[in-house]
Order: sequence, then structure tokens, then C-alpha cells
Amino acid sequence: MSRKKPARSASRSARKSAPSLFDDFLPYLITRLAYRLNEDLIEKLRVEGITLTRWRILAVLAMGDGITIKEIIDRAMMQQSALSRALMSMEREQYVRRAVRRDDARCVEVYLTRKGRAAFDALNIVVRRREQRLLNGLSTREKAAAFDSIRRLTRNMDR
Repeated sequence: MSRKKPARSASRSARKSAPSLFDDFLPYLITRLAYRLNEDLIEKLRVEGITLTRWRILAVLAMGDGITIKEIIDRAMMQQSALSRALMSMEREQYVRRAVRRDDARCVEVYLTRKGRAAFDALNIVVRRREQRLLNGLSTREKAAAFDSIRRLTRNMDR
């Protein structure tokens, strides 16, 4: 004698396979993707003894160091208090150095040290592998379109 599965488990499996109510809500999809990327990155950085905050500072400075605190805040999208605390410890641990700007003593510029550059270079390999995984299966044209779309969306929100 065969028994029917309870309707309850059938509705549960239907819910799992049904699309989310937010699958057509772009801010949700972007947030979800960013969360997944950060979740994976945080674990990889933890193994190396680097926090996400420190990684963001290293990455911003690697793009062109000798920049001000305000520029780091803007590029890394961080609060000044979190940045100040991280920079103090990173300077103590010799990942970065700060120097007063020659032509304006009110400005402090931040630079990567050799140790900071080495940490960035080692971790950047991991980050680039994650990026490759994210873009897996996309053609060169699709990758370019994805980057273009994200840049345009960002400009739209900056207006």
C-alpha cells in the first residue's frame, strides 16, 4: 500500500523552487550579490589575519597611495571613525605610513609600506580568483557590458 506525501512537504518544496518575490528588484539582487562576495572574502581574509576594513584600505592605497583620509573614506566607503582606528593599528604594524602634505600642513597623506604592498599583492591574487569565479561563463562582451552597466548605475545614484 503506497502512502501519499503530506501536502505540507509538497508546498515546502514548491516554496524552495519558487522564485523570490524580490528576484525582479534590482537593489535586492545587488545587495545579495555583495553579501555573498563579502561573506566569501571575509573568510579568506580571516585566514590571513586581515579584516575587511583593512583590506579595503590596502586596496584603495594600492590604486594610488599618497592620498588623504577624505579620499580613502570616499573610495573605500567607510566612516571616518572606523578608518582612523584601522589606520592607527595599521601604522603601528607598519602596513601604512602617514605624512603631512608638503604644501599643506593641514593635510595628511597615507602611503603603503613595503609590508602593506606585500599584503595587498598576496591577497589580491585571492580577490582576483573570486572575480574570475563571479564572471565565469560570461563572454568578453558580456563582461564589458556588466562593468559598463554597474558603472552607469553607480553614476545614476551619484546624481
